[in-house]
Amino acid sequence: MSHKDNRTAVGYMLLAGLIFALMNIIVKHLEHIPVAQIVFMRSIVMLIMVVIAIRRNGISPWGTQRKLLVFRGFFGSLGIAFFFYTLHTMPLAGAVIIHYLTPIFTVILSVLITRVRIAPIRWLFFLLCFVGIFVIKDFDERVSTLPVIIGILGTIAASSAYNIINVLKKTEHHLVIMFYFPLVTVPFVLTFIAATGQWVWTTAWHWLLLSTVGMCTYFAQYFLTKAYQIGEVSKVSIVSYIGIVYALLLGYLIWDEWYEPMVFVGLFIVLTGVIGNLSYRNKQGM
Repeated sequence: MSHKDNRTAVGYMLLAGLIFALMNIIVKHLEHIPVAQIVFMRSIVMLIMVVIAIRRNGISPWGTQRKLLVFRGFFGSLGIAFFFYTLHTMPLAGAVIIHYLTPIFTVILSVLITRVRIAPIRWLFFLLCFVGIFVIKDFDERVSTLPVIIGILGTIAASSAYNIINVLKKTEHHLVIMFYFPLVTVPFVLTFIAATGQWVWTTAWHWLLLSTVGMCTYFAQYFLTKAYQIGEVSKVSIVSYIGIVYALLLGYLIWDEWYEPMVFVGLFIVLTGVIGNLSYRNKQGM
């Protein structure tokens, strides 16, 4: 793999992170819109865009392992809904750092399911992540217990989806996997909206922003996929954590969200645990 390919992959990852950051800003800005409504609009737009891409590529959208595809969509729906909830109820960087625990829970779930043995030092990295989260919660009065719990549950749901994707990628086209995400989410969240009445009619500008969330998701996923296709995973995965820097800067510039020194210590501890785990995994090739 050439240095040029790696540079291109890093560029794609930086762009994907920037688009995800834009999506996070929009979701946080739309605090008056119910989370279920945001998830619904995101899914509708993403579904339309994926269907267009599937038709252009002449691919059957239904796949072969349909039960797993449905489960991927279900866990993905829970993951994104809970993440959006944390964006509404926590400082931006705090919500994002919890979301970035996904690789940690992905490994833990994989260990529990497959019983594969991992190096003891990786359990130390896992422990660092949880210590960092508790430091953030205890020293940031804007962070309460419920959003942290919901954020962690969302991360576990997203990790479950990633473990399923790891199985599906051997037999299914990536567009098919993407297709089932909104396909499952739309009826799931519509049922929730009908039962709870969590829907508001808003301005044309806000409808446009809601639609932009879906477009951001599609294009960020596209550049993310391209980055992993052409670059070394060890380098690309580390670059993805630039999203935390985006969140810190944008949270401060837009919402004047700043942190006590101990909260920065907590953020650093979490980041050390996640990146340490990723680096060791890539070094060991597992």
